[in-house]
Amino acid sequence: MRIKLTQDLVCGNDTFLTGEEYEAVLILPRSTTVEFVADSGKKVRAFSYEYVKVTPASDI
Repeated sequence: MRIKLTQDLVCGNDTFLTGEEYEAVLILPRSTTVEFVADSGKKVRAFSYEYVKVTPASDI
């Protein structure tokens, strides 16, 4: 799923800014926590209050 961050995330030396979009996956089927890969290759998790799901234009 595609997500957009609703707040800045800092994970080690990496910073992810509000409004940036990433391709992410749910970490567990019933979870709302997602995981995405940073440009550095590091896996990052975002909680439901830190992102919104982006709906592709083809789904509208």
